[in-house]
Amino acid sequence: MKQSLLTIAFGCLVLASTLGVRADSPQDQLQTWIAGHAAAVRSVDASDEDFSDLEPLAKAIGYAPVVELGEPGHGAGTSFAAKVRLIKFLHQRLGFNILVWESGMYDVSLSDAGMRGNDDPVTAARRGIFQLWSGAEGVRPLFDYIKASQTTAQPLHMAGFDMQVTADGSMDRFASDLRAFVQAIKMPALRDEMAVLADQALAARKQLFASNFAAESDLTPLDQAAGGLLKALRRQRAAFLAVHDAKSIAWMEHWIENMRLDARQRYDSRHSIGSEVARENRRDARNFENLRWLIRQGYPGKKFIVWAHNVHVMKAGYAADFRAVHAEPQPGDMKTTGGLLADLLGSRVYSIGMTAYQGKDALATGGPATVIDPAPADSFEGRIHALGQPFVFLDLRTLHAPLSARMPKYEANAIADPARVYDGIFYIDRMEAATKLN
Repeated sequence: MKQSLLTIAFGCLVLASTLGVRADSPQDQLQTWIAGHAAAVRSVDASDEDFSDLEPLAKAIGYAPVVELGEPGHGAGTSFAAKVRLIKFLHQRLGFNILVWESGMYDVSLSDAGMRGNDDPVTAARRGIFQLWSGAEGVRPLFDYIKASQTTAQPLHMAGFDMQVTADGSMDRFASDLRAFVQAIKMPALRDEMAVLADQALAARKQLFASNFAAESDLTPLDQAAGGLLKALRRQRAAFLAVHDAKSIAWMEHWIENMRLDARQRYDSRHSIGSEVARENRRDARNFENLRWLIRQGYPGKKFIVWAHNVHVMKAGYAADFRAVHAEPQPGDMKTTGGLLADLLGSRVYSIGMTAYQGKDALATGGPATVIDPAPADSFEGRIHALGQPFVFLDLRTLHAPLSARMPKYEANAIADPARVYDGIFYIDRMEAATKLN
């Protein structure tokens, strides 16, 4: 047994030597592990559909029906490109067929309908997906791909898991949909009751936005009206089932509750009420509820790809300073959507974080760029950089050694147990900033 292990270690050191890493440091077990487990990825070019270089991902993902794809910043343009190619691989090679965005649950339903309808791909995307991505040139190939897939036997559909409103004009559409939903009720008294509540909720929300969330008293009529709608939906279920199917009713319940919670979140953020961690926990807890419903009831039996920030797909706890990462969540930490999902699904979800050695990050919507300085040589990113590959995938599930790594953003953190943060990591040697879609 000892001889076998020594042979493996020697083989890893030989590989390390051929890749230009520190083969003269046999005690450096971390570098040996990285050299022995690194899977080079040829490109992040969306047009490259020779997926042979991505087979190590297929092996790592196994039978997990949910794959989360993170990004270290919302202006990480190369991460966007990587995700586009990974999504095409997951769809074509592994049969994943639902792409869930970190964007409004109602909003992305409009994008999905647009893809299935007469919208061009970008117009459809902009109906619901955050402009961070729907306005990024690097994501355009994905929208074109999703649109083209609608005429095939295996279309790629989209959903959103965020409680937030994420696209201009979507609330006007929601107002029309909510009123049409109510007007279909056959019982006059119930229909009239619901119509009044719907109008009250929509008017209250409009007032909150018009006043820039100036008065907490404006939240009360929205809370009361939304609560009344939800109670009626549950109390008079048979009346709704007479005119709507169960899934349509469940969609509407989620949308109404998201509308209410989104308003509370915006008010608390505007007035800095409570800790930022508490607000983020409220959002991630609700986003998890949305995502859990999509997986179990919305699209049962489907395979899901989740597009989000590294923070939201991270399994570990995120400290109140939004910097430190705790493999074992601590009191006061942010509990992420990814952590909640890992608790629910265990090995049935595979989370992939993304990191970079150097480069730039800038939002496609504009603003200053973040310069990513080269990582120190003894950091996780510095060690992967020594392999001399532009892109590398590593399955982290057997890596339990402490290290310094850029997780979940660009700041270096002391990571006690990488396997408790992400299942896998996608490394980018030079990050290019996102650019505005022309």
